[in-house]
Amino acid sequence: MSGSPYRLFRVDDRLLHGQVALGWGRVLRPRHYIVVDEAISRDPQAAAFYELAAPEDTSVLVLSPAQFLQPAGPLPDPRQSVLLVRSIAVAALLLRSGVPGPLNLGGMHAHAGAREIYPFFFLNPEEEDLAAALASEGFELFAQDLPQNPRHESAEWFRGGR
Repeated sequence: MSGSPYRLFRVDDRLLHGQVALGWGRVLRPRHYIVVDEAISRDPQAAAFYELAAPEDTSVLVLSPAQFLQPAGPLPDPRQSVLLVRSIAVAALLLRSGVPGPLNLGGMHAHAGAREIYPFFFLNPEEEDLAAALASEGFELFAQDLPQNPRHESAEWFRGGR
């Protein structure tokens, strides 16, 4: 699975919310939001919540990682889509399966064992190791919460800290 990059491929523990829909949406103007999450794909009520969170004139598609990687039908055009996952582990699975980056780590908030890298970006040791592995495998990763704020390339996170 390779091809055109997504308008935004983002790890965000809140998935589709105001910062994504409004902050990024106003700049990128996607037509589609693709939420790849195992739990939400099995919960029609949760999926409906994300459909309601999307701006007018956009569609929301909720899929499990397996459904996304082996779709039953055509997926929306990546050039018109924002791809959202909740964890760096799912993002790694998608990247390693051929989904094109770059990968935006934009909303990974405080959680057990995680250290603050930027106010919107926390990683625990396992996530740091996975991010470092992805970077060493040649995947482009960057941290950025909103399009008008600075973009931090992965080389900055590891400098001196690992």
